[in-house]
Amino acid sequence: MLRFRPAGWRGRLLLVSGTGRAATRGGGEVVELEYGITVYPAREEGGRWRAVWHEDGERQQCEARSEEKLAAKVEKVTERLAADASNMKRPGADLIAWYLNPDRLPVDERWSRKHAHTQQRLCERFVMPVIGTVICQDITTGHMRKVVNAAPTPGEGKRVHAAISALVNAGLEAGYLVNPRLASVHWQAGDRPLPPPPVGVAGESQLWVDTAEIPSDDNVARLGRALGAGRHGDRDELMAQVAAYSGLRWGELVALAVRQIDLAQRVITVDRKIVEVAGHLYAEAPKNRKQRRTIYPRRTPGGYPLAEKLSARIDQVRAEQKAGTNPLGLVFPSPTGKYWRASNFGRNVLKRAYLAAGWRDDDGRGRWTWHSLRHVFCTTGLFTWKLDATYVSRMAGHANYRITLDMYVGSTAGVLDRARTATE
Repeated sequence: MLRFRPAGWRGRLLLVSGTGRAATRGGGEVVELEYGITVYPAREEGGRWRAVWHEDGERQQCEARSEEKLAAKVEKVTERLAADASNMKRPGADLIAWYLNPDRLPVDERWSRKHAHTQQRLCERFVMPVIGTVICQDITTGHMRKVVNAAPTPGEGKRVHAAISALVNAGLEAGYLVNPRLASVHWQAGDRPLPPPPVGVAGESQLWVDTAEIPSDDNVARLGRALGAGRHGDRDELMAQVAAYSGLRWGELVALAVRQIDLAQRVITVDRKIVEVAGHLYAEAPKNRKQRRTIYPRRTPGGYPLAEKLSARIDQVRAEQKAGTNPLGLVFPSPTGKYWRASNFGRNVLKRAYLAAGWRDDDGRGRWTWHSLRHVFCTTGLFTWKLDATYVSRMAGHANYRITLDMYVGSTAGVLDRARTATE
C-alpha cells in the first residue's frame, strides 16, 4: 500500500507518499499527493479525515473516520486518476450497456443482428446477475469466474468466455476497467460430468472436415430426387443442387433472388442473407459483411443440368412476380411466397427427404446435414474442377485461403505416401 508520512504523524500507518504543508484550519499538516489529491487531517481527535481532488472536470471529495479508512478510499481514487478511468465509479450494469451499445463501434465494424442478439442473451443470463450492481472498480477475477462457470455446458462456457473477453476489452478502452486479467477466466466443470476431450490428429487443423462428413455426388443426387418427389417438386431438387454446386450457405440460399443471377456468365452475386433472431427473420449483409460472387456448372458431376434448370426456374419466378404470388422474386420461396425458416423447411420438407435418400435412419441419425452440401462445393472445386484454393476460398466466402486448405486439404494429407516413398 502507499504511504504518506507528514511531520507530526509519525508512527501511524498512513497511505501514499506526499508532501506536507500547514493546514489553514485545525492542527497538523495538509498532505498533497500525486494527481492533485489533497488530504486534510482530522481537526481534532476522533474527527473525520478528508481528501479532495478533481475528476471529470468537477471537484470531488471523500471522508473517513480514520486515516487508514481514508487511505483505502484514496488508493482507489489514485488508481482511477492514474488510468484516466473515471467510469470505474459506475456499476457493472453501465459497463454491460456500453458493451452492447452499437454506437461504440465504427459503422463498418458493428455486429451482425444475430451476434448482437447472442451477446445480449449471454449478458442478461450470465453477466448481469453477477456484476450488474458491482462498482466496476470492485469487479474481480472471482466475479468473472463466477460468470463463466454459470454456463451449463463447455460449449456455452466457451461462448460466455468469449463474451467476457470482449466485454473486458471494451471496458479497458472506455475507462470502466483497468485490469486485463479479468478476461483470464475459463469454464470449469466443477461437479458436473464432462465427456472425454476429442482426440485430434497430429499436425492436422481443428478445421479439418473428414471425408466421411462430405456426401458423394451420388448421395447429393439421391437427396435431390427425394426432394423432387415432394410437395414442391423440381424446385426443391434444384435448391439442393444449387447449394451443393455453388457454395451458398442456407441464409444466402433462401435470400436468393432473380436479380442476383447472371445466366449468361453462370454467376451468382451473394450480397445478402436471411437470419432468424428471436423468432423474426431479417435480411442483412453476408457473413463477415463481405459480398462475393460464385459460379455454378452447366452440369453437375452427377449429370444434373443445373444451368438449364436454373434458367427455367427464373422464368417461373418472373411469372410468379407478375401474378403476385412471389413479390420478392425469390428463387426458393416458402409456400407463402416469403423467406423460408430453417425449422419449417427441416420439418416439412427435409425430414421426409432425408429418410427417402438414406441421409437419416428411422431414429433420425445420420452423418450429413444441409450444410454438408457446402462441403461438396468446396471439395468439388478443389479436386474435380482442379481450381486453385484461393479461387475456391473467394467463391465460398472463407476469410482466407488458409481456411480452405485447413478444412479440405489438410496439413497431413499425403504425408505417409511421401514418407513411404522416401524410405524405400
